[in-house]
Amino acid sequence: MESGLNNLKNLFWALPVEIRYYLYKNLKPKNFRERQALRKRDIKGEFASLKGFDDLKCIFVHIPKAGGVSINKALFGNLGGTHFSIKQYSLIFSPEEFKAYFKFTFVRNPWDRLVSAYTFLKSGGLHQVDRKWAEENISQFTNFEEFVLKWVNKENIYSFTHFIPQFEFITVNNKIAVDEIYRFENFNEDFNRLTKVLGVENKLKHLNKSKKRAKDYRVYYTDKTKVIIEKVYEEDIKILNYEF
Repeated sequence: MESGLNNLKNLFWALPVEIRYYLYKNLKPKNFRERQALRKRDIKGEFASLKGFDDLKCIFVHIPKAGGVSINKALFGNLGGTHFSIKQYSLIFSPEEFKAYFKFTFVRNPWDRLVSAYTFLKSGGLHQVDRKWAEENISQFTNFEEFVLKWVNKENIYSFTHFIPQFEFITVNNKIAVDEIYRFENFNEDFNRLTKVLGVENKLKHLNKSKKRAKDYRVYYTDKTKVIIEKVYEEDIKILNYEF
């Protein structure tokens, strides 16, 4: 049953973007209307809105723990589309808009990103959903090493948004579907390059930082846990060209 559903999903995403958009619009009208409403939502603060995407003719794929809150606030004044993937955006914007808009993301070294996600959630996260998940899933681990050894595997990382591999947010049929990939490691410089592309003023402030963690993520790893991450996030490491 599960394999059958996966096959249907694969067939759906293999369709041309125009057909996918048409099917979603007509087979999921309630979901479609709700997401279209986000495009008209003129709001600031801790809220989702896609109006800024239309205003700047861009689509920002916010990968968790790669500086996305800071980017959304600086560009749009709100939380943008939260953590929608590029696949989801292809069902929100018309095929013409999706092709024309400048699609971009920021990525992060997988070893560093995992440390950031762990410490962020361990300290309470951003809201009640984060706190509840952390209490139920990672509160029993006394430290990061134990968390990696006992929890991190290719199945568990799909159970919560902050651990999903980055390639899942930016690929369709295993092909990168964004126009530009910027890097967290060059955050200020790359954001400056981005604002020039979009023709907007640079108002970047680094928000939503993980608290109580060492600056160098490598100190959190042993030889064993380093290899675990190398295997679990092997697609990210290969596609995004990262090393420990």
